[in-house]
Amino acid sequence: MTLLALVYGVHSFLTGRRFVTESDAPLQPGLIPPRERRRAPQSVKMAVEVLDQACSMAAVSPASAATVFSSAMGDMQITDYLCKVLVAPPRLVSPTRFHNSVHNATTGYWSITRNSHAPTSAISALNYTASMVFLEAAVQAAEEDLPVLMVSQEMAAPAALRTICPSDTPISLALLLSKPGLFSAPLAPFRFGIQRKSTDWPALHPDLDEPFKGNFGSGLLPLLAAIASADSVPSNAPASFEFPLSKSACLTVSLKNRGNIGAQYE
Repeated sequence: MTLLALVYGVHSFLTGRRFVTESDAPLQPGLIPPRERRRAPQSVKMAVEVLDQACSMAAVSPASAATVFSSAMGDMQITDYLCKVLVAPPRLVSPTRFHNSVHNATTGYWSITRNSHAPTSAISALNYTASMVFLEAAVQAAEEDLPVLMVSQEMAAPAALRTICPSDTPISLALLLSKPGLFSAPLAPFRFGIQRKSTDWPALHPDLDEPFKGNFGSGLLPLLAAIASADSVPSNAPASFEFPLSKSACLTVSLKNRGNIGAQYE
């Protein structure tokens, strides 16, 4: 398998050298027309922004790639709003917010604005969501002749949901995966598989641990940091990672020699 592009959304830089907030970089994803962009919630803007960046980085048409969206908890800000409105008269819910509350809202914005007929899906697996979305995208890329865009989007948790998801900082990241040979200059060939063993999430960079601990979307940051840093992935040796899929299974990802385009999967 090959990884063509990676984008670590407008809310972080993986090496910890700089931390970016929405106030520093307002979310204005150009792929969403202005009228729809005004209606779109932050979670959708985050996802479309990083998907746009990934497509630009890899010089891939947004409409030509399959997409797999993921969020462990969905848009928790909208969930919190709906719960508050429904417990007190007059119980009138904003139609726009209700429309944006569904888990696959981003797939609709993406497919409609890009006029894309490529496969698209949205998944959730609570604290295993980050590894599950990578596995889903990698399997699709291995079995189909399409590049696959995967995006993870997680919001900051409102007070009522912090016991479930103690997340302080929103994050969105995207990767573009493909079979070997579809593109001439992949960013990082890799091998992936599943093992029956228990494992913990890889440690985050110290500067990212505090803002992102408890955010279910941050699990893949160590992998992206290794790809982004030449020092972390020596040209003559793979870098291997294990990510939990359940209490008794894990996803393994090995970054291969960057010259080895014919990477395999198992």
